Amino acid sequence: MKNSLKFLTIIFFVNQASAENLETIFSAPDVFVTSKIKPSSNFDGDRGNILFENDQLEKKGQYSIGGILNDLPGLSSTSLGNASRPLIRGMSNSRVRILQNNSSLSDVSEFAADHIVGYDPLLIDKIEIIKGPATLLYGNNAFAGVVNIINPLIAVDTPIIDQSVQASFGYSTSGGELKSALKGTKSIDNYTVRGMGSFLSASSYNLANTSANQGNSAKSNFTGGFGFTYNNGENFFGIAADKLEAEYSLPGGEGVENRTTINPTRNTFNFKAGIALDSSLFEKVNLEGTVSEYSHAERVLADKHNIEFFNDSYEIKTSLNHKSLFSNNLEGLIGFHYQNLDQGAKGDEEVHLTKTKTNSFGLFVLEKFKYNTIEIDLGGRLESVNLKNSSNEKGFFPVSFSSTARKEFIENNTSFIGFDFTQRAPNPVELFANGAHHAVENFENGESTLTTESSYNFSLGNIYKNDLDKLQVETYLNYIDNFIAADRDGTTVAVEGEDFNNVIHEQYNAMFTGLEVSGRYNFASINEFNILTNFMFDFIKGYKTSTDKAITRVPQSKVNAGLQLLGDSLDSNLTYNHYFSKGFLGPFQTRTGGHSRLDFDVTKDFSYSTISGHLVFSALNLLDVVGRSHLESKKDTVQLPGRHFNFLLKVFY
Repeated sequence: MKNSLKFLTIIFFVNQASAENLETIFSAPDVFVTSKIKPSSNFDGDRGNILFENDQLEKKGQYSIGGILNDLPGLSSTSLGNASRPLIRGMSNSRVRILQNNSSLSDVSEFAADHIVGYDPLLIDKIEIIKGPATLLYGNNAFAGVVNIINPLIAVDTPIIDQSVQASFGYSTSGGELKSALKGTKSIDNYTVRGMGSFLSASSYNLANTSANQGNSAKSNFTGGFGFTYNNGENFFGIAADKLEAEYSLPGGEGVENRTTINPTRNTFNFKAGIALDSSLFEKVNLEGTVSEYSHAERVLADKHNIEFFNDSYEIKTSLNHKSLFSNNLEGLIGFHYQNLDQGAKGDEEVHLTKTKTNSFGLFVLEKFKYNTIEIDLGGRLESVNLKNSSNEKGFFPVSFSSTARKEFIENNTSFIGFDFTQRAPNPVELFANGAHHAVENFENGESTLTTESSYNFSLGNIYKNDLDKLQVETYLNYIDNFIAADRDGTTVAVEGEDFNNVIHEQYNAMFTGLEVSGRYNFASINEFNILTNFMFDFIKGYKTSTDKAITRVPQSKVNAGLQLLGDSLDSNLTYNHYFSKGFLGPFQTRTGGHSRLDFDVTKDFSYSTISGHLVFSALNLLDVVGRSHLESKKDTVQLPGRHFNFLLKVFY
């Protein structure tokens, strides 16, 4: 391991001014990672993925997808009370694509901080973070990466057992949260039926160092769905439908009368098919389509506003896996992607998000090569994006290219280097917004002259892996030409007697640099138990290249370290997390103090006859420390949760 550490140190100092967008293969207290995840259509064209497994989700006890991922290297989360959305290396909103089982998860979370990514964590099997060439499968909205929520109702793989039932029951002392979930699978011959459902309800969560609660932070959630699949081992065809109904409050002024409540609903229907081909060139054709209808009513009680946002999505993707074309070509994938979006708002905020139709057509190719001991992944995508509302029409033609090369120079060490050129078209709010958004107290102004963003990403790193010991260092540089920013201009707009911040959309050149270190070391084994230490460090800086001044909404740097006791039926972790103070500030931002959090969790497996399962207990923020997130849009009045305890029972039959 000493040679590995020396090599990694050399890599960092040689490349401190280089790098970005290499798949982070991370092994920390609560993450299992694999480089063999197939993001789509059985094509392994990426640089490695973060794979956040179900049992690790349970320990987090989080309501939001952003909150679950917030402690991982390169990942963070915007927030406004219950609402949050993941960031990847400082990139947010339309630069991060949120998927459900490789298909679009339709919502409006990319447009503002007051919207959730609607999905109950109890129903999630795993969360996959995709960067590098494989992101080209998903369109220009995967500019920074993809967060793929996996809980397949369609049995793409042949079920291992004919029947299974999984039930979960949980309680948290934070807000008296109650949650439950039920999942079931039944297979007969080549046919499989899957169903799921969940319920969550909680009052406002408790604050640190006080008996008070965070005002207006209650939430509830119901999710259900079913799927039907025919799968004979070579070919499959499946259909699925699911539904979300939720309600959550957002912090506002004092008192219930100032509460903003949002109740999103989503109905989704999708199909998938995979057909093996008896061809000398092609081995498989993949088809998938999604129809999704999303809406939410947004009620600001103090002003009696009632606004409805909507997002109707139609998506089709088809691809072909081809065999080796020549000696150095291992495999490849070519495909076509179409998406139609109908987005907008009705009521008082109609001008904020004017009804806009977005049509996009994309062609993509991913290829895997091997030259001696060097593996190379290459990908490209051409896309046409057209946005149209009642008074404007804009067309864009983003082009993207991504590449990775990796080689094992030293035993158990894989070094990698990557370069990506990716472009993103502006979204409807960036182009056409012109009105008040009451929940975030902004008056937003779109700019119809915005042009395409262009990103030049470089990354360099090394991965050491030997049994339970793992270590990764990665440094990156991401230069973005015509970066689109939504910033306050220092003025206010009077909206019904209140002063809303005036927000404009502008473009400038930006730079994001960072360093990510993560690993695990097994320093002792006693009987059936391994004693391990886990660690992670994540540094990020974002600034305007013309002025060297900070970009707004760049997350805090962070570090964590922990001890893990790992046995055959017991897993226990004690983890220290620290978020550094944020003093390099964007326009009209204020300094955010650092804070630390001490967490503990233990998972015990059990089995009896045909029933098995596990019990999970977690204690979060054990020292009851007051903490605030730099990305919390109302951080002066909104704190992170105080000390709380979570209990979960999961049973398998």
